[in-house]
Amino acid sequence: MSATVRLTNTRLAAYSLPALPIAAFATPLTIYAPPFYATDMGLGLAAVGTIFMVARFWDLFTDPVMGALSDRFPSRWGRRRHWMVIAIPILMLSTVLVMFPNWFAGAHGSGAYLLGTLLLLYVGFTLLTISHIAWGAELTDDYHERSRVQGWREFAHLGSMALVLMIPAALEQTGHALSNVVKMNAMGWYVLALTPIAIFIAVRFVGERPVKRAPNPIGFKTAVKVLAQNPFLRRIVIADLFIHVPSAIRASVFIFYVAAIIEMPEWSAVIMLSYFAAGPIAVPLWVKVSKDLSKHKAAALGVLLHVAVTLAYLLPGKGDALLFAGLFFASGIVYAGVPFLIRAMVADIVDYDRLQTGQDRAGLFYATVTTTMKVGGALGIGLGYPLLALIGFNPSGPNEQAQLDGLRYVYAFIPAVSELLVVYLLYRFPLDEAAQIRLREQLAARDASR
Repeated sequence: MSATVRLTNTRLAAYSLPALPIAAFATPLTIYAPPFYATDMGLGLAAVGTIFMVARFWDLFTDPVMGALSDRFPSRWGRRRHWMVIAIPILMLSTVLVMFPNWFAGAHGSGAYLLGTLLLLYVGFTLLTISHIAWGAELTDDYHERSRVQGWREFAHLGSMALVLMIPAALEQTGHALSNVVKMNAMGWYVLALTPIAIFIAVRFVGERPVKRAPNPIGFKTAVKVLAQNPFLRRIVIADLFIHVPSAIRASVFIFYVAAIIEMPEWSAVIMLSYFAAGPIAVPLWVKVSKDLSKHKAAALGVLLHVAVTLAYLLPGKGDALLFAGLFFASGIVYAGVPFLIRAMVADIVDYDRLQTGQDRAGLFYATVTTTMKVGGALGIGLGYPLLALIGFNPSGPNEQAQLDGLRYVYAFIPAVSELLVVYLLYRFPLDEAAQIRLREQLAARDASR
């Protein structure tokens, strides 16, 4: 495919569909599952924080392995799509185990059950996410088209988060005292119905571009060394880590924050829904901003604005559900461009690596940044819950003013400080549009000489 070919909206929409189940898995796992297993299933804050952190660190092994397999073992369908199909049964089984623990005797209060089911789920999640993102990076070589591809994917991702959050939001507004297990089961049914349909449509109707095989493959040790020495990747990995740690802290503590600070737990899903409802609205705007400013400066601007909104989370108090929802909506607007612009920047880094090594290793590169996302998520839960336990916060209440102030500090101030480093790392990113065009010209010249 030529670098100047503009991908059709229909093709991009079909490609984006697997982002629907990806988001449907991520949302309950990040927001609802930790407090559900800590309170309803009786495991406690410290234990659940540790289990989720350990399970996420499992991805330090599975992500690079999956990235390497995806790059090296294609099928007649291409390099990516067959791995997504393989992920379906793994994800279906693990969804039942994680989202329907009430079906299984012995699951209540069992840390071993939670850890084992999470490890299985994350294997399937890795198969799907890395293959899908790498596939998108290979649809085009154009600097701005890559933003558009990842923008479509992010639009679907955020839209699905909004849809899955409508389930507990609707249940909360029925006026009945529904248990958390009912909400978890309802979201589980949504995931089970969506996963095979979305993946089938994408795999069936969106092809893969042929990728040239390197004439002289490099060894594993050399490949890892070059990967570690890549200056652009190092910068992105650090930035991505310091984005996802505060994000995971906020997400895992959110339910407690609404209950203890706002004192309106029945509005938790509606407030969270306002964030994800804003995202799809803002994605097209950030695609345009990235075209005007460049990807890295647009992403830096989004993070800076998000720092300001995060600090404003300290303002709402008892009964301020509408104010908190408004801040969440603003947060969704300013932050919508950051994740997909970083993923689009990784595609440009793959060009640099291909020039250095002669290899096309999109799967391995996206496995690296996917790992930072998951490790950041693990650290967020692994730090957030023990911090709450350290300050003596009681998720079931009541709490003294000191514990409530500590909860505010953990939820808003620590994440805002962490994100300030990201602003610097992204704004100073050296691989801009002009540099990427030079890379493509050098690659084209080398390919022609061969």
